[in-house]
Amino acid sequence: MRGLLAALLLEEGRSVPMEQLMRYLWEDPPGSARKNLRLHVARLRGQLAALGLRDRLITLRGGGGEGGYRLPAMAEEVDAVMFRRLAAEGFARLRAREPHEAEEALTGALRLWQGPIGQDCTASELLRSRFTAFGELHLTVRERLVEARLGLGRTMDLIPEILEVLADAPFRETSWAHLMRAYYLGGDVAGAISAWGRATTVLGDQLGLDPSAELHELHLAVLRRDDDAVRGAVVPQPEAALWLVR
Repeated sequence: MRGLLAALLLEEGRSVPMEQLMRYLWEDPPGSARKNLRLHVARLRGQLAALGLRDRLITLRGGGGEGGYRLPAMAEEVDAVMFRRLAAEGFARLRAREPHEAEEALTGALRLWQGPIGQDCTASELLRSRFTAFGELHLTVRERLVEARLGLGRTMDLIPEILEVLADAPFRETSWAHLMRAYYLGGDVAGAISAWGRATTVLGDQLGLDPSAELHELHLAVLRRDDDAVRGAVVPQPEAALWLVR
């Protein structure tokens, strides 16, 4: 039943055909899947009724008896939805060079994060991929928040958070760039050079990845003591997870 509730809430009030819901809940839907899905719906409706929300779960009648379900909810009633919306706002503010506003939106998003979503849910790989995308988005939000705070002039105090992100995801070049910039702009050039060495070791020796041209350029800017280039350095920061969670 939790998997059904999660699947419906992640659709943000959109209609979900029965076939799609079955693919969300079972890798290979058994012959009894349709019947079992209706039982899950009945139980969920009962749980909602206990909260005075029985009418929220709407049954849709389609041609050929297919039909489906939808569960309208206000954005502020669903943490995952608000998390995604605040993340999108924060990313937009950062692109518009509004670090104060970006920091506010991204901090608000992180306040809503209660840990990985979809725990203890019955779910297929299809639905779990959506849960995983939220985890990727969470990492990106943490990185973007560091970016906003670097833009506000903060430096060395950001290093513990950057290192925490890298502990979770050592392949994130954005965070390696943030680490180099935080050290350099905080006055520790040796620390920035050391961070580059650690990045190449982890990316190359451990993960078999070549550092990007942008990360190389940042390294050269550090060696040249080019403050403006380091301050304005840009490393590609993919936002694919933002669209995957839709």
